[in-house]
Amino acid sequence: MSGMESQIKSKARFILETFRLLREHQPWKLVLIMLLTLLQGVTSGFSIVLLIPLLQLLNIGTGGEPDGIALAIRNFAEGAGIEITIGSILVVYMVLLTFSALIQYWKAILDARYQQTFIYTLRRRLFRKIIMADWQLLNSRSKTNHLQVLTREVPNLAAYYFFYLRLLTTVIMTGAYTLYALLISARFTLIIIGVGAITFLAMRRFLSRSFRLGKGYVDSYNRLLKYIDDFWQTVKIAKVHSSEDYYYNRFDEANTSLLNMEYRMQRNWSLPQLIQRIVGLVVLVGIVWFGYRSGNTPMASFVILILLFSRIFPQLIAINTDINMIVSNVPSVKLVMQLDADLPDVGVSAERRERSGERGERRAKRTGQGEEHRERSAERGVELKDGIRLEGITFSYPDGARLFDGFSAEIRAHNITGILGQSGRGKTTLIDLIAGLQKPAAGRIVVDGVLLDESLLPRWKAGLGYLPQDPFFIDGTLRENLVWDSAPGAGGGGLPGKRGIRTGSEDDEARNRVSGGDAGTGIGDEEIMAVLEQVNAAHLVKRFRKGLDAFVVNYHTAFSGGECQRLALARVLLRRPSVLLLDEATSSLDAENEATVMEVLARLKDRVTIVFVTHRESVTRWFDEVIKI
Repeated sequence: MSGMESQIKSKARFILETFRLLREHQPWKLVLIMLLTLLQGVTSGFSIVLLIPLLQLLNIGTGGEPDGIALAIRNFAEGAGIEITIGSILVVYMVLLTFSALIQYWKAILDARYQQTFIYTLRRRLFRKIIMADWQLLNSRSKTNHLQVLTREVPNLAAYYFFYLRLLTTVIMTGAYTLYALLISARFTLIIIGVGAITFLAMRRFLSRSFRLGKGYVDSYNRLLKYIDDFWQTVKIAKVHSSEDYYYNRFDEANTSLLNMEYRMQRNWSLPQLIQRIVGLVVLVGIVWFGYRSGNTPMASFVILILLFSRIFPQLIAINTDINMIVSNVPSVKLVMQLDADLPDVGVSAERRERSGERGERRAKRTGQGEEHRERSAERGVELKDGIRLEGITFSYPDGARLFDGFSAEIRAHNITGILGQSGRGKTTLIDLIAGLQKPAAGRIVVDGVLLDESLLPRWKAGLGYLPQDPFFIDGTLRENLVWDSAPGAGGGGLPGKRGIRTGSEDDEARNRVSGGDAGTGIGDEEIMAVLEQVNAAHLVKRFRKGLDAFVVNYHTAFSGGECQRLALARVLLRRPSVLLLDEATSSLDAENEATVMEVLARLKDRVTIVFVTHRESVTRWFDEVIKI
């Protein structure tokens, strides 16, 4: 018994925990939905029961004079001078049914609106938690899992709540029908309740199967997404090696599994419905037969009783279906709840700062103060004066392998400092430590004599410019790709605004609506082109008829590796960083373009501190200092 009690308590705690998110989302609207649900159940049942006094007033199948409600209605009508006719009774009945239909309509609209806004809010919340999480945490988690949760499991969580609300509706309406039926014939009603309870208990084995099938579906969907992502990550290798069949077979295996799970889940939901319908039909026929033969119930009441029973059994079927749907969505709910619990909460204040920042951007656009806004944002970054000291840094890989053990170095301000070493020696990790993406197990990083800790990190990142070895580009215009990382906000890191760039072409306008447009950075075309000239990339824009407004789908196809690196370098420079971190930034450049880029960097060091990671000896002549690891 104790084991059963523990199991019940565990399930109750889980249900309460899942409803925590729901309580946080417009609870007043949830209360309104519940009240409308109650009102819908009462009016729906009452509209059927009211047929009895209406039939009595017309002396149809009653076998006697009106009594009860019918008598009260007749007395009221006579007192008011209203003649009771078939027309007046039908008008009253139509009004009542119309009122019930309006409640049902309003509730349906409110349900749908509540469900969609819940999905919107939860997706926004989770995505913010994802993007605000530490690099170490994100780097240790599955991208596919995050994608699955945001795209599929969040709607399933909303469906989980919806089925609970629908279950509540069904229970209330079943209760209302049952209560009215008990008032007419307690004996027949108790028989229906007993048969329904036995049938429901017999269907319990389908519930455990629903959970297993729901988990299997979630796992199959995850594999499907992973195989798709694996292909796109290695599409070039797949085409070179002609290994398309390998990816197709993996995809087909997951897709087939998904199909089978869909079929089995549908059968698991439908079979109990079939059984309950057959049982309900047999019981209903039996009641009609014995009720007719007994002759103890007036015909009007008996007809209403049959109508109520015909409503009760479908409701019992719906209860079982809703419970099955709830249980099958539990694995999805657990995934969402797990992600929400694993990621640190950014808090309400962060949301408010975000909205405030968005309002500031819009205001800056209207007033033409975008440039001033960006400059003020940049001022929040740390302006390096002395330099960076790494003191006794110790760092290990997750598997325990030691990379640095008491490593120390100094990076002077307004110099080009090269970090030189072979692959696997920790050059990129050292950049990550300086950028605040990784934390050392021991030792510390000091910036201008101040410890780089959580309080300094936001300002420190605001003044950083980072260029990885393999730069990333969004599908969008050249302008968007060059300025999106310089948007007003915490030292860049903004995203394109919602206003599209009109290029004259309907296709281009559609693309701009999808990708965003003017980022509101205050960066003019002249500044963009000047930076592109500096890195020998201005001619890349001139390839396109629409120039900076040209929409490019795949930058790594449209440009060579060296061209992509130069465009990415231009993007970083447009941030106007105080510290520039370059990870193998010239690895894809030929000697001429490498020299051009390095000369640009040499001219920048009077206002920018540059840390350059490389394994190429050819660039060391531009370095003021070299740190070998």
